[in-house]
Amino acid sequence: MMRVGILETDDTYEWQPGLLNLAECRLTLDVAGLRYLSTRETLASVAERLKDLPAELVFLGSSDLHHLALPLIELRARQGPLSVVVFDRHTDIFPAPQGFVSCGSWIREVARLSTVRRIVVLGPAGGTPALPPGVTTLTPKAWRYWFYRAPGYFEALLPADDVYLSIDKDAFSELSTSWGRGEVPVTLAFAFLRWLLPRRRLVGADVCGEVRPRGPWPTLTELRSIKASERLNLALCQLLRAHCGHIRRQHRGNRPDPGGQAA
Repeated sequence: MMRVGILETDDTYEWQPGLLNLAECRLTLDVAGLRYLSTRETLASVAERLKDLPAELVFLGSSDLHHLALPLIELRARQGPLSVVVFDRHTDIFPAPQGFVSCGSWIREVARLSTVRRIVVLGPAGGTPALPPGVTTLTPKAWRYWFYRAPGYFEALLPADDVYLSIDKDAFSELSTSWGRGEVPVTLAFAFLRWLLPRRRLVGADVCGEVRPRGPWPTLTELRSIKASERLNLALCQLLRAHCGHIRRQHRGNRPDPGGQAA
């Protein structure tokens, strides 16, 4: 069963008592320069702290900390070939200033890891820049089309048996986050996960996209968003923890590589 951990960079999760009670461990990251944009040295220091975190499902905080997924994925990628599945409203592959990694560039760094066989970003809305090798994006419309009409398409998209899952909840249409809301129904995402998890071995996951109160106390509107976000967090915990195993997939045959962007 996947163990649940929480990275505490602020008091975001203090407003989610149900998730706090469920978590097996919490790690306080009192490190400057984490939000939005971090130096490589800062992320290296975070990676050292994460080595001893006894959790496979890690909650990161708000979307501007999504690049903390990078050191988590690096740890899993050292164990062998890996496919990475990302739910996100954005592609997160834009270049960052030299020596830095941002919440909008971290997937570019993951693509450079030698054991990462494919990164599939599901849910970006709007235009997509040029993709690094090994990165495929599907818009919500394309994701829905291929999943419900030809799910075998995703078998070819994910060549490695081991999968890491990274979720930014700004992809979902039902949630309001600090970075807006996307166009992906939660029902589609959960149906996809129920299809995926018996076919691959989930070795790690992270979740971000929490609402950060603008003041010391959340407004009523913020509190409603926080509670909706916590309900989704708990549902993800229930689903992912129940399916943290590897069931051998059926032989795929020699399918063509469907890499690239799907509109």
